[in-house]
Amino acid sequence: MNRLKLRKLSLQILLLLFLLGASQLIHAQPNTLYFIKGIPQTKDLNPARTGITTGFYVSLPLFSKLDLEANTNGWNYNDLIHKGTGLRADSLVIDLDNFINNIDKKNFINESVALTILEGGYRKEKNFYGLSISERESGQLTFDKEMIRLIKYGNYPVLGQTTFSGILGVTIQQFHEIKFNFSHEVSKALTIGFATKLLLGTGSIYSSGFSVRNTTPLNGSTLDLNALGRLNISAPITVNHNPAGQIFNITRNPNTKLGTYLSNFGNPGFAIDLGFSYRLGKKTEISASLIDLGVIRWKQHLTQLTENGTFVYQGINVNDPSVLPPLKPVINQLGNDLTTAFTPVFSANSFSTLLPSKIYFGIDYELSKAISFSEVNRLMIVNNTVQPSMTAAANARAGRFLSLSASYSILQSGYDNIGLGAAVRIGPVQIYAVADHLYSLRNPATSANMNLRIGVNLLFDSNRNGLNEGISSPDCHCPY
Repeated sequence: MNRLKLRKLSLQILLLLFLLGASQLIHAQPNTLYFIKGIPQTKDLNPARTGITTGFYVSLPLFSKLDLEANTNGWNYNDLIHKGTGLRADSLVIDLDNFINNIDKKNFINESVALTILEGGYRKEKNFYGLSISERESGQLTFDKEMIRLIKYGNYPVLGQTTFSGILGVTIQQFHEIKFNFSHEVSKALTIGFATKLLLGTGSIYSSGFSVRNTTPLNGSTLDLNALGRLNISAPITVNHNPAGQIFNITRNPNTKLGTYLSNFGNPGFAIDLGFSYRLGKKTEISASLIDLGVIRWKQHLTQLTENGTFVYQGINVNDPSVLPPLKPVINQLGNDLTTAFTPVFSANSFSTLLPSKIYFGIDYELSKAISFSEVNRLMIVNNTVQPSMTAAANARAGRFLSLSASYSILQSGYDNIGLGAAVRIGPVQIYAVADHLYSLRNPATSANMNLRIGVNLLFDSNRNGLNEGISSPDCHCPY
C-alpha cells in the first residue's frame, strides 16, 4: 500500500470512528488521557501503551495518581436541589417536578475514586514491566423514573391500578489493588500488553435489584406497597433488630480497628487488563483494550437482608415550606414507619461483585512529529448495561518538556464538553493533570460528568544525562 492510499485510509478510519461515537450522543468518560504523549499512566487505559521508550520511572510515593470521576446519564444535582424563588430565594428547594422532567425512563449515577500509593515501571528494549499499589472505590446507583414519580405523586395518578416502580440497584465496593503490567513489542508494527491485578476487598454494599409493586384502591385512601429485594453487605457492622426482625439501629463492630479493616485479606478478587497497538506505517496507530475485567468474592463481615413485605404509604408533601433539605424530621418519621412495616430475613451468605469493565477503541494520526489528532470510543459495562462515550482530541508536544491534549466530546448533557490534559517536565520531575470536562470543575452542581486525574512522576533513562525523553526516537515504532 503506497503512502497516499495509507494516509487516505487512516483519515477515513478516523472519520468513521468519530461519526460512530458522535451518533451515540452520550456522556464523557476519562478519555483525554488515552493519547496524551509521554505519561506512563496511559497504560491504565491500554496496557500496550506504556508512555516511555527506555529506562524507568517512579511515581511520587503516596501521590502517584489521584483519579476522581462521577457521571450520570444527563441529569445533575441542580435538577433536583437548587435555590428557590420568591419567599424561598434564600433557601434550597427539592424540585421533584423538574427532576422528573430531566431524567430518562432508566437512570444511573457512577462514581469512582482511585489513589495510587506507589507505582513504578521499567522498559528495556522490547519489554516493559510495571508494578503499582492502589486504593480504589467505585459506586453505581440505578433507578427508574417510575420510582421518583411514586415518591412525588403518590397514588393519585394510579387509582385502582397496580404499577411497578422499576428496579433500584446499588453496588459500592472498596478494595486494595496490586497490579503487575507487562508489554512486549512483537514487531515494529505490533505491541501487546496485559496487566494482572490482585484485589483485596475491604467493604461492599450490593443489591442486584430492589423493586416496589404498588396497588391503589379506587378511593385513593392508601398506597399499598409491596417491596421485594435483597441487600448484601460486607463491612464490620452489626445490624441490630428485635425478635420480630425490625431494625432499630446499625452499629460499628467495636473489635474492628481501622488498621485491621484496611489490611483485610479475607475478600479476594482478581482482574485483568488486555490491550494492543498496531501501527499503519509511521503516522497512524490503531489500538484497543479491555480494562478491569474482574470480580471480588466477599466472605467476611457478612450481612444479608432479604425483604418481601408490605407498607402503607401516604406520601411526603414536598411542597410544604417546612420540608427543606436535609429533611431530617421527615426522613426520621419515614424511617420509623419502614422499620415497623418491613422485617427482613437476616443471613450471612457470601456474594460476588463485578468491577465496572471498560472497552476502548482508538486511532491516532500523526500530522507531524509535534502534532497528532486522535479519537477514542469507550464502552463501560456496569450492572449488565453498556454506557458508550466518544472523545476527539488534538495532541501536541514540545520535546521532553511539555505535552498537551485538548479534547471535545458531544454529549447528551450539552455541547460545552471541553477537556484538557497537560504534562510538564522539569529535569526528571513530571507533573500532569487531565480533565475531560473543564466546566464541571468550576460548577459541579450543574454538570452531569466530572473527572480529574493528577499525579507526579520521576522519569529516568539509560542515557548519561539520566533523563527520559518520554517520546519516540526516529527509529522507534513504539505506540506513543
